[in-house]
Amino acid sequence: MKQHIIPLLLLSVILVTGCKKEPKPDTPVTPDTTSTPAYLLSEGSWGGNDAGISLVDLNTGSIVLDWFEAANGRGIGDLAQDLVHYGNRLYATVFTSNTLEVIDPSTGRSIKQIDMGNRGPRYIAPKDGKIYVSCYDKTIVRIDTLSLAIEATCPLSGMQPEQLCVIGNNLYVCNSWQYDANGSSVYDSTISVVNLASFSETSLISVGRNPGRIKAIDDHRFIVSCTGDYGQHPAQTLIVDINSNTQTPLPVAATNFDLYGNTLYYYRTSYDAQYLPTASIYKLDLNTLQPEPILQDFWSSLPYAYSINVQPSTGNLFVCNSPYTSNADLYIFSTEGTLLHKVEGGILSSKVVF
Repeated sequence: MKQHIIPLLLLSVILVTGCKKEPKPDTPVTPDTTSTPAYLLSEGSWGGNDAGISLVDLNTGSIVLDWFEAANGRGIGDLAQDLVHYGNRLYATVFTSNTLEVIDPSTGRSIKQIDMGNRGPRYIAPKDGKIYVSCYDKTIVRIDTLSLAIEATCPLSGMQPEQLCVIGNNLYVCNSWQYDANGSSVYDSTISVVNLASFSETSLISVGRNPGRIKAIDDHRFIVSCTGDYGQHPAQTLIVDINSNTQTPLPVAATNFDLYGNTLYYYRTSYDAQYLPTASIYKLDLNTLQPEPILQDFWSSLPYAYSINVQPSTGNLFVCNSPYTSNADLYIFSTEGTLLHKVEGGILSSKVVF
């Protein structure tokens, strides 16, 4: 969650801390080898120290809430930001706690909790045995997955970095926003290009205002979602071709998205005068770039859409509806749009990892 919209939600956060959760298991739960597990990341409430990782059985639709806490006898911390399954481990950034949690996916037990100082770790991109973490101190941190030690830090010239992706030998990093000396929000409009060999920023790509989400499409294109400045610069989503130096905007901007083959799945959130949200869900062929509304029978049930993920092995679609005043609901749909399961998650569930 972006820090500068947090104050708008303080009342909601207070209410969230009183929400009822399902009972936690008494002993750690190991995924059944005959089942298909997924891992649900929940950010938790601001200052609530109640972030969590839950275990979802995709065969039965059952969920073990706070699976990580049950396995370790402690929570994961305050504001879990990202979760990645790489190699035989899970990696989770915990923003306010300033930690990177390394987790055994078969047991949920912590292998190591890496102290990130006061960097403010945000998002993760893995490549060739390394983990790259964007941090709000305007750096990228490289961590070796064998030693689980911080190897190097790359300063960035842009504002606070958010998501990042790898294409070839480069990282592409969204530079988003920051506060100025008067406490007002100011917005960046660049993507930092970081060479992996030298681990240094080599150039900037100008895009829309306030880029935050990015994903590689292939070996020469990425898609980036730019939130805008909530004023004269509206949100937009761009496909950037790094070979031809061209940018193509989508007809409908994406708030959040995921890729499955040559298809983009995304939702667009809009707000009325009372700041009540509505989410519209689309799929888009990356050749035609024409958005097609999907799951329209469920739009009214998903006004607080907070994540969208596609299971790589099946194409099934996972959408979290995460109101600020109660636990989230995870909706699991087949590729045909049939609702397979609906399960209750944690507070501000924000990502499903397979």
